[in-house]
Amino acid sequence: MISQQDNYKVVIAYDFGTTFSGASYAFTHTTVPEVFDIQKWPQKGGNFYPKTPSISAYKKSDPSTIVEWGHSAKKLMSKPQAAKEHFILTNFKLRLDETLFLRGSLDINKRSPVDNIADYLTCLHQHVLDEVTRGFAKNYPPETFRYCLTVPAMWSDLAKFYMRRAAIKAGLIHADDPQDRLILISEPEAAALYCERMCEQVNLKKGDRIMICDAGGGTVDLILFEVMDENIQSNHRLKEVTKGMGESCGSVFLDYNFRTLLEEKLGDQVKDLPPATINNLMDQFIDNIKPEFDGLDDQYLNIPVSIDLSQLDDDCLDEGTMILRAQDLKEKVFEPVVRRVLALIEKQYNQVSDQRVSCIFLVGGFGSSNYLFQRVQETFQDRVKQILCPPRAAMAVVRGAVYFGLNPRLITSRVSRRTYGINAGLPFDESIDPPSSRVVRPDGSIRCTTRFLVFVKKGDVIPVDHCIKERMFVYYGTIKATDILLYATEEDTEPRYYDEPGVKQVAAISVPIPYMPRVAHGERVAYTVRMYFGLTEIRMEADFGTGIVHKVQCNFDAVDKYSDSQ
Repeated sequence: MISQQDNYKVVIAYDFGTTFSGASYAFTHTTVPEVFDIQKWPQKGGNFYPKTPSISAYKKSDPSTIVEWGHSAKKLMSKPQAAKEHFILTNFKLRLDETLFLRGSLDINKRSPVDNIADYLTCLHQHVLDEVTRGFAKNYPPETFRYCLTVPAMWSDLAKFYMRRAAIKAGLIHADDPQDRLILISEPEAAALYCERMCEQVNLKKGDRIMICDAGGGTVDLILFEVMDENIQSNHRLKEVTKGMGESCGSVFLDYNFRTLLEEKLGDQVKDLPPATINNLMDQFIDNIKPEFDGLDDQYLNIPVSIDLSQLDDDCLDEGTMILRAQDLKEKVFEPVVRRVLALIEKQYNQVSDQRVSCIFLVGGFGSSNYLFQRVQETFQDRVKQILCPPRAAMAVVRGAVYFGLNPRLITSRVSRRTYGINAGLPFDESIDPPSSRVVRPDGSIRCTTRFLVFVKKGDVIPVDHCIKERMFVYYGTIKATDILLYATEEDTEPRYYDEPGVKQVAAISVPIPYMPRVAHGERVAYTVRMYFGLTEIRMEADFGTGIVHKVQCNFDAVDKYSDSQ
């Protein structure tokens, strides 16, 4: 379903994160492709972190035009007048998480999350292209570049649909390009490909199971794979064995907790302090304390001159610096978030029937946290052979995404997060089905009009190329396209009806009806819809028997058109 790299010369991967974003690339036609990281970022200065901040700035006088991004936008935040003259957008990736924000809500600059993400990706993409084409990649035309974009495993189909739309708006590809020129992969899947590639010293054997805990800025995603082949060059290396899971409990929530602790220590003066002062203290926490804190030592902050020291308690001052007690940081900042991560790992671990897990890999920016690593080790070291944080853990996701772009068949199967199906007129059962759904067809058959026809069940292990075929009918010439409404539920039980609680319409599948010169107007025409649920994105095709297979558009944002959407 996804082509190999034959037509592509360069693979560029983007890890657009909640707090930081990164990029890596590789050339396809080499014996052993080498992955290169983009490490030069505008206004980076002496910062050694290999990514750039996911921050954008817009002038309040022109809120639709991005003026700064990345490090330059972060530096702007430290200027006293910045908040008065600019909208500074941070953590805006979280706006695509429907569990945190209402669908259709706008950012502070009154623009949609898709538009703001597209603006940021435009800047990121242009810079990366400039860096890549300074080298040998300048010899290849842009249409031979394939892109791989990472997304949280917990994201809905709609969120992934919006991410693809933002990438197209940003110019990564054109809307009419082959769909597989831009491929999506879940962040923990990408991290798994990196870990199994980079950690040969772990000595993974066929049948070993590895759990990936991708702890980033916004989300923590978990996924469990089984090693299918010990040969690291194998085309069929990993298969997903349980349903992955995730939550919005990344390191940005440490920041929120720390800000609350700061406000508690600063007292009443906090409401009169300029935003740049608070940003200065937050930066000290984010850059120095958050990654290195181990739960044992007190920490210190340099206090900006705008803070009135006389209003601070003596026990939190030491020669002009603010003391942060280790116990306060543990209990008020780290533990509330870390406990959620531990609960997620426990839940994922308990999904394994025989609870046989060889290794837990902690990756991502938050995954590199000393305190998180220590707590995971304390909790699981008696049950899991190895708990590891691989080298360059912050780049694990984006580097793994390059490997996936080079060979999308490295992932052999995925586990469905939801049950998918359509509304279909199935045989009516007098003992169960409601009379209001009973209909008699012209051929005399009695049907139930509200039945749910299951395509894929939650928890099903689906090979990536597995095709589900459904025969359907349309009357030729009456319409130019027919819509099939796709429904889904996250409930563990299989629904009988499409309109029962917990079942939601998730997409309108628009099937264009081709020109068929030998078919009369109004004639009933059979066609076959082919559906692929084993990929990161749901893909569909329609075959009318004309010799041409038509790509079908899944419109995940079209549900509001229909009165029966929920």
